[in-house]
Amino acid sequence: MALLTVETGSPTLRMTTSISIISPVDSGNTTGGTLYLLHGAGDNASTWYRLTTIEQYANKCGCTVIMPQVGRSYYTDMEYGLDYFHYVTQELPELCGRMMRLDDDPQKTYVAGLSMGGYGALKCALTYPERYSKVVSLSGVTDIQKRLKDPQMSSDMAREMAGTFGKRLQVKPDQDLYALAAKLVDDKRKLPSILTCCGSEDPFVEMNREFASHMQASPYTFQYVETPGTHEWRFFEEHLKTAFDFLYN
Repeated sequence: MALLTVETGSPTLRMTTSISIISPVDSGNTTGGTLYLLHGAGDNASTWYRLTTIEQYANKCGCTVIMPQVGRSYYTDMEYGLDYFHYVTQELPELCGRMMRLDDDPQKTYVAGLSMGGYGALKCALTYPERYSKVVSLSGVTDIQKRLKDPQMSSDMAREMAGTFGKRLQVKPDQDLYALAAKLVDDKRKLPSILTCCGSEDPFVEMNREFASHMQASPYTFQYVETPGTHEWRFFEEHLKTAFDFLYN
């Protein structure tokens, strides 16, 4: 396996940004397709390969793992900021596909993330289901409206969220996972297979249970896994195995 860090100018972001890539090019097994792996708020791509065994799973499955940097943007074209959703779903795949000569077969293209990145991963797959066959959310924000209306949110966090979602913290239909999921069904488009995992002591567990209940009553192929744990790397590491079992079995 090879771990690459690419520093590149982004026309979408109008600045230099970093992309971390785990590549199986020297392992002899390159049959596992591509996994876009999204970080959480307060993290960057390096936390995935510093704090988990993601490289070992990538090696076993022969997949290329693409890990972009998006700050605390919630993978959103921000109201008062940069167009990170466009970057992750448009510019990033085109650049990495050309640079790494990736197989663009959607049946072998996946997206996953944790916390804020879990929301981002679900948003990517529910917006562009023709690009990703499977999606995984670990301890993800599955109800962004509930997150924005959290009465425990600090004033600093509320100000930050206003920069992303607007001063009124109003969620648009293309930012709401429930609305996106329903629209795919109504439009009779291809539906991605979905796995969500959450710890029973995680602050996001209730929204994950509600999302799972809603999706399991829908036409989606949907799995929900809840085990003891909270919002921490021990849980994320444990459920990397759950994620790769789902993606590659």
